[in-house]
Amino acid sequence: MYFSLMMPSVLLILLVLPINIASARAFNNDFETGDLTDWEKDDVAFDFQPTWGDNPTARGRGQPSEHQGDWWLGLYEKYQGPKVGKKLGQNPGATQGDGPQGTLTSIEFTIIGKTMNFLVGGGNHPWKDDPAPCSVNLEIKGKVVLTSTGKATETMARVEWDISEFNGKTAQIVVVDNNSGGWGHPNFDDIHQADSKGKNIPWEQVLSVDARGKLAVTWAQMKKYY
Repeated sequence: MYFSLMMPSVLLILLVLPINIASARAFNNDFETGDLTDWEKDDVAFDFQPTWGDNPTARGRGQPSEHQGDWWLGLYEKYQGPKVGKKLGQNPGATQGDGPQGTLTSIEFTIIGKTMNFLVGGGNHPWKDDPAPCSVNLEIKGKVVLTSTGKATETMARVEWDISEFNGKTAQIVVVDNNSGGWGHPNFDDIHQADSKGKNIPWEQVLSVDARGKLAVTWAQMKKYY
């Protein structure tokens, strides 16, 4: 009885509540959780990720990572910070080298922006042209529709994709490290969708929209606020 009496109020809340609040769901788009929450790893390349701080500079590489925040993916690196890294016996500047391989796949999300931007660095081993690629890919239904690589430098630069043709599609980001040779590693950080004015869209808003373009809000999410 109590639940049935509440239903009209709940429906009203769903209609008027701002979409980014209603979703109550963020995305670990920049690895600032200090772990791989929202991402699924395959094989061993990502076992010691994300990387903490400018580890290339700590090892005297002369190519600053230019990462955002404290954490990022640096697949040559093996330093997880003063807390986790210390427990594992890691020191600043430690590396795992180009040997380990693997992939890292994000949770699914709906494309609602005009563009997507992120930081990428590391090796230049393109998905389409190299039999052993290191790349950042946008996948829809398991098919790679957009891809980027680094430019053989540890320093990351921001890349932008036009994703407007995929609006409403369900997608995933896949970071690929399938190369154990020279520059056989990608660097990656801080991915966003952006609107037509180039303003980044909060991931809470992105993840609150399902593949039909509808607001996807669960009762469990609503209870967090009401």
